[in-house]
Amino acid sequence: MSNMDKAKLHEPYQVGDLVVYLADENLAYVIDYDCRYELTTTPDSCDCCTFLFRSRIDPKFQCRHIKALRSVLGLD
Repeated sequence: MSNMDKAKLHEPYQVGDLVVYLADENLAYVIDYDCRYELTTTPDSCDCCTFLFRSRIDPKFQCRHIKALRSVLGLD
C-alpha cells in the first residue's frame, strides 16, 4: 500500500494550524492557516528559513511543515 492510498492529490488537509496541499506524491504547498506564507515542502526539505538554517546544523532536522506533510502522507 503506497502512502498516496490515503491522501489525495490537489486536496487540502488541515494539520494543526497548517494546510497541506499535495501537488504530487512528494511535493506539497504548506500554508499557514491565515495564508501568510506558502512554502514548497517535500518529505525531506522545505524552503522555510527555519529548515534552511537548522538543517545545516542537524541534517535530520524536520520543520513543522515537513512534519505536517509527512503526517498527511502517513510517513510518521
